[in-house]
Amino acid sequence: MKDNRRTTSRRWDMKMKQMKKPMRIQLSVRYQFFTKSLLTNCLLLLIPIMMVGPYSVIQSSKDNTAAIEKSTYQTLHQLEQTIEQLYSHIDNAKIFFSSNPRVTLQMKKAFNEKPVSLDSLKNIENLSLYFQNLIFTDPYIENIYVYYDNLNNRMFLPQKGSIQTVFTADEQKIIETYKKSGSKDFWMEIKGKEGPGSKVSTDSLVIYQRLYTSFAYKPVGMVAFEFNLNKMEQYFQSMLQYSSQTLYLIDSGHNIIYTNSKSENPSGELDRIESALATKEELHLFHIELNDTPQEAAYLKSARNNGLTYITFTPSNEIYKTTRSLSGTYMLLMFSGIFLSFVLAFYKTNKEYKYLSRIIDIFSNPEASRQHFDKMPRKAGNPFEYIMLNIIKLFLEQKYLKVQASERDYKLQILKMQALQHQINPHFLHNTLNTIYWEAIRMTASENSCSTMVSNLSSVMRYSVGDPQENVKIKEELGYLKTYLEIMKIRYTDKFEIFYLVDDSCTIYPIKKMILQPIVENSIYHGIKEKDGKGNIYVGIRRIRKSILFYILDDGVGIAPDKLLKLQEQLYAHSSISSSHIGLTNTNLRLTMTYGAKSRLRIKSIKGKYTLVYFMIPVMDLEMSITPRKESGNDD
Repeated sequence: MKDNRRTTSRRWDMKMKQMKKPMRIQLSVRYQFFTKSLLTNCLLLLIPIMMVGPYSVIQSSKDNTAAIEKSTYQTLHQLEQTIEQLYSHIDNAKIFFSSNPRVTLQMKKAFNEKPVSLDSLKNIENLSLYFQNLIFTDPYIENIYVYYDNLNNRMFLPQKGSIQTVFTADEQKIIETYKKSGSKDFWMEIKGKEGPGSKVSTDSLVIYQRLYTSFAYKPVGMVAFEFNLNKMEQYFQSMLQYSSQTLYLIDSGHNIIYTNSKSENPSGELDRIESALATKEELHLFHIELNDTPQEAAYLKSARNNGLTYITFTPSNEIYKTTRSLSGTYMLLMFSGIFLSFVLAFYKTNKEYKYLSRIIDIFSNPEASRQHFDKMPRKAGNPFEYIMLNIIKLFLEQKYLKVQASERDYKLQILKMQALQHQINPHFLHNTLNTIYWEAIRMTASENSCSTMVSNLSSVMRYSVGDPQENVKIKEELGYLKTYLEIMKIRYTDKFEIFYLVDDSCTIYPIKKMILQPIVENSIYHGIKEKDGKGNIYVGIRRIRKSILFYILDDGVGIAPDKLLKLQEQLYAHSSISSSHIGLTNTNLRLTMTYGAKSRLRIKSIKGKYTLVYFMIPVMDLEMSITPRKESGNDD
């Protein structure tokens, strides 16, 4: 009995080992499938992320740096321009008083008379108009104070239009500041007003300028401009790109004129960074730690001896907020990709192993193959289904592909025919105009104004077809202009004469196509057309050193001074101009984009006399390739 039990036990153990061996093989195969699928999915999902992600982060960082550099550059220059406008008022006032000895004598007389005479009052009233105009036109000017040394404690207040004895504390403080200024010719100070709770809030900026006589250069008084710092602060804040950006305006004595810093001790904050500023280049961002916060700083010093220094600080975390967001998104995508790869690999391994088992069963058990085949889907979802279904579907697929290819060829042929039908042949209009030309000659048996105009129009169209940015010789451009003007002469009979003052040595150089015609057209429509009687237009080309000068002069109605100034400013700033001058706008833009800002259009005019439009372009190398133009032939 014992021997039988031992034999039975051995047989059972052998069967269990035989069953475990296929199970271990199955697990090994599944593990291999899973590993391969996981690696494949990781590569497919993570490689694009790894390629695009770091590039996006680096490019975003570069773009943010470039953007803040450009923004800071513009902010600093706008600040400087704004302060320069304030300085210009002081400079103009100084020049006005120092270059007009008569005004100085009148002012000194008014300050020292007891009482002020009627003549002095009239002089003061006339002088007030000059300064009141400044106060009304500049939103930042609060008050203007003019003081000449006198024993009557008098001060000239243009905003009130009078000279009066000082009686307010603010006016008295202005005079005391002047008397304590020593030998300084130019200085400034901040005036504050007491607010609620006995707090002092910065209210205005006062800039002083000492006045001298023109003949002996002897100090005789001072002029002071008081600017509303609250209004200026609103403008300063509007120029900052970030709400947390800090701005400092510092005078030549290292005093803070203005700052939006929220620090309790701005002066101490500024002292910690002044040593760093000395080693840094202007208008270049540099990294600095300010209040334990990384900052990107830049500064600009005024060219004036007594000018200001403008400093901006921008928190790095504000500048690179987008970069940090992209980095976080990149890391999230990386982990999501790994997790998704794991899930897909697990699902794909189970599915592929299931189909592999079916395929093995089909080939190992022919009796059950029909049953397995009927259960398989008719569309392959993986390579294993494709293996089984490919042979069956091969013929049908080939037939379908042939039909599909035939249909695609048919559609392509239809598209080609439609493209040919819709294609506009530039020669069609040219040939049609030629037909009209010969028909006009046939009707009158000779050349006539109609045939001449059609012939010129055909030449104009042939010239204008093609890329307007191609280069042509000046000689060709003049030929086109002459043809165009022949048409205009017919339209405006006996309205104008055209004269060409051209240096023939300049006609071999290249120029952008159709540059001169819009300017001449502008002269006709806005100068000659509105003139009573016949006008003249002069087209001139001459060489000046390494440049070629082009000018168009007409003796038409001219341009009013205010309109001329506005037009000049708009051309200089490349801003939009009214539709009546769109030709000048486009031509100016083409010139500046092609040859640089120095080649922009310039206009001079006197109302009722003339208008002159001119520009200069650099002499281009004769070996420079001129874009070849195909002559429009007749397609008979």
